[in-house]
Amino acid sequence: MTYEELREEVQSANLVLAGLGEGMTGDRSLFYESLGKLLEKKDYFIVSLSENRAELEAAGLIPEQITVPLAEGEAQKSWDRYLHWLSFTLNQKLCILELGVGFTHPEIIRFPFEKTCYFNQKSRYIRIHEKFPQLSAKIAQRGVSIQEDPAVFLTKGREATV
Repeated sequence: MTYEELREEVQSANLVLAGLGEGMTGDRSLFYESLGKLLEKKDYFIVSLSENRAELEAAGLIPEQITVPLAEGEAQKSWDRYLHWLSFTLNQKLCILELGVGFTHPEIIRFPFEKTCYFNQKSRYIRIHEKFPQLSAKIAQRGVSIQEDPAVFLTKGREATV
């Protein structure tokens, strides 16, 4: 999958669920900016394992559409907003982006996102991870795995289309 194909997947979806993990080594600020541009004018929600709320917001991503469950001081309210948003995704054309999520806390993003894809037959799953890009057999027919650092994939792909 190319960046342009990824962008088309995102643009054709009604909703976008993005999970950001710890498995990125590229330029994070440029990555957040690229993610912001990719999600522009979309109904999305971001679940992040890194304590990067300020960086995400600085990149133009909407604070009410971000939850950082492992961050100290993160309000339960943001997680509740996420669960509320998620409840409206069933039977919607949903693009699930899992970016750099490994096995440090698979119970927060990796496993729940796969379950969401499994139950929503209109969803499309895109997992980008340098070491663990594999998809489970239950969702593989509706998914794409890309073995690359997500920060590198999004930033170099965006630069090529600008």
